[in-house]
Amino acid sequence: MHHNSIFCGICGKADPVSLIQHIRDEHSLTPEEYQTKCPNAPLLTEEFGRFIKQHRVHVDNDEVRAKHELFGIRISRPIRLSDHVPDMDDKFTFDQEVGKAVLSSLLDNDRILLVGPTGSGKSSLIGQIAARLDWPLRRINLHGETGVSDFLGQHKAKNGEVYFQYGILPTAMREGQILVLEEVDAATPEILFVLQGVLEENGSLTLAENGGEIIRPHPDFRLVATANTLGLGDETSLYTGTSVLNASHLDRWTTVFQIDYLDESREIAVIRDKAPELEPALASSMVALAVAVRKAVEQEELFVTFSTRRLIAFARKTATLGLQKALEVTILNKLPRNERAVVTELAQRFIPGLEKIA
Repeated sequence: MHHNSIFCGICGKADPVSLIQHIRDEHSLTPEEYQTKCPNAPLLTEEFGRFIKQHRVHVDNDEVRAKHELFGIRISRPIRLSDHVPDMDDKFTFDQEVGKAVLSSLLDNDRILLVGPTGSGKSSLIGQIAARLDWPLRRINLHGETGVSDFLGQHKAKNGEVYFQYGILPTAMREGQILVLEEVDAATPEILFVLQGVLEENGSLTLAENGGEIIRPHPDFRLVATANTLGLGDETSLYTGTSVLNASHLDRWTTVFQIDYLDESREIAVIRDKAPELEPALASSMVALAVAVRKAVEQEELFVTFSTRRLIAFARKTATLGLQKALEVTILNKLPRNERAVVTELAQRFIPGLEKIA
């Protein structure tokens, strides 16, 4: 939830959401008295006013909370001011069964591992659940370049003063965010070792780099990871750089969900939503091509898959570049020569008008 500040009509103090508490504490006024004194000064931002109406905001034990309903589950969550709440995609297509199970695991504070092929929507699933619950979320990609200092933090100097800059893990733990670890099966052993204690139920983090400071998780902190493999190594040769996760680490993930591509009808709906100018028959042909490529990968005839992400890029570029050029720049040019020939043959079979591709 993003905010534009409002200002107190008496002292000019800014607040990103509401002045109600401020005028009570600083000016000893009720909201009614304040509005009589400053009739043109709002008490709430317009956005927060809409949020209150939409989410049935209430106060519980002096905490402002909002009521949500998702997948038939009713949820009351505290309102936290954060720029890290993902933007909501109103047209995002959920698998209701999987979405409900993942949400239940989030609410139970499980350590969640989402496993599935690239571009199948693992990160989007968590992001769109967080968006609907106004739950701050951070992501970090663990593929190779992420060091322990990025993850935990490090000492820095500014204006002659040395301070400790917290990394993404302790920050998410302290601020009650969902932390999504992208490609955890490609993380370095040092990062995996750091995670061991945090993965325990209510596990804490000891920052040896900051004098042994102990970071205990905020009640809203959640840990989610995505992986292309189940931590048993890459059996498909599609995901170079992935590692074998040892059994004790894998065992710490409370729930594991296999996330596959959408079924054909829903994938067609997604393509048409992302590229509305696309003819329905062409959208169906594109999805049929993707399904054929994925089957060829399963049969080890190909080793580069065709994700929903690539389908969307192909569909969008078709409007500006034309069908053949769009296929080349979004799909074929990413493939080695022998695989390009196989995918071209499949494309010519499933999509009319591609016979001239070399």
